[in-house]
Amino acid sequence: MPSLSSKSAQLQASPIRKLAPHARAAEARGTGVIYLNIGQPDMATPPEMLTVARELSLKRLAYAPSEGLAEARDAWSAFFASWGIGFAADEILVTSGASEAITIALAVVAGGGGEVLVFEPCYTNYLSFAAQADVRMAPITLRVEDAYHFGSIERLRAAISPKTKAILLCNPSNPTGTVYTSQELNAVAQVAEEHDLFVICDEVYREFVFDGGTVRSFTAYNDLARRIILVDSVSKRFNACGVRIGCLASHNREVIDVSLRFCQARLSVPTVEQLMAVPLLENGRAYSEGLRGEYQDRRDAVFEGLSAIDGVSPHRSEGSFYTMTRLPIESCEDFAVWLLRDFAHEGETVCLAPGEGFYVTDGLGVDEVRLAFMYDADTLRRALRVLGAAVAAYPGRLAAATV
Repeated sequence: MPSLSSKSAQLQASPIRKLAPHARAAEARGTGVIYLNIGQPDMATPPEMLTVARELSLKRLAYAPSEGLAEARDAWSAFFASWGIGFAADEILVTSGASEAITIALAVVAGGGGEVLVFEPCYTNYLSFAAQADVRMAPITLRVEDAYHFGSIERLRAAISPKTKAILLCNPSNPTGTVYTSQELNAVAQVAEEHDLFVICDEVYREFVFDGGTVRSFTAYNDLARRIILVDSVSKRFNACGVRIGCLASHNREVIDVSLRFCQARLSVPTVEQLMAVPLLENGRAYSEGLRGEYQDRRDAVFEGLSAIDGVSPHRSEGSFYTMTRLPIESCEDFAVWLLRDFAHEGETVCLAPGEGFYVTDGLGVDEVRLAFMYDADTLRRALRVLGAAVAAYPGRLAAATV
């Protein structure tokens, strides 16, 4: 039999989605499953987007331009302008979600064996994007005890190698909920300039910062403009994950020109979905910012529920829709399977995302999970009571969370 490629062996099964068969089996047995594993908002998609799809009078669905429809690029430019971020339409490429934008950015700046610094735990799919682009992720490990902040500039400098080409920064962070401080962003900017690096900025959760805080877009570093590649998406801010519309933006003309070649290779992004995104990009900032209070209530419900579980000392998520936490469990992967296969509390169980898959470094995150707060606060409180009962009952429970 012929063997598969070495690259295919680098692609991990998603910790967010790989437990889906166990969840479906639990539901088939009559057990209710509360899904804390996936960032799929439970709120309705804004009607303006759905109206576009219903009222389109196109006679045929032709290829869109590889760079994106003019209407969509203009809309992205207007959206960024509402944040004081200045990208002209011709500095923006429409992509199939932020996922494609990140994959293209990694390939353009470091493809073919380069390295990119990333803070771990990181968004799990970064690892697969990097494998597709033939890029090595060089991790800077963060700890729950530090609320997943990295603090010192020396940690960045120590991770640099001759192959380092870029720093990938998700702010606010998926999976940890960390919002990086101005001092930390300054450190990233300084190291990028010292070592002639690009900075790939994933800012898809820009609106969602809690407790009155704000996020500083990395694009504010005007002197680094040609080093910055911004990726963004409509998925979470407009409750429209299924449209798969994102973008890549940069003031670096060479980056845009080479990225466009990748876009041309995949031909185009779907026409209808691009048009659906236009009205919310042009006028939807108030809509997404209006969700912040709801998500803060959900964050609080998760934090309070985790704090009530013996042996758990969670950090309070500062932004996004997620938190990572350590559990007093030897293997959270085994625990997550057990929850779906063998456990129910008052007829319900929970589906978790095991933490190990969010780390580049082998062996880390085995006692951590990522929780997404995609349900209303009352449902999340119930879910955390289920989780607490499960931790207490689990045969592989440790005496206390390992520090």
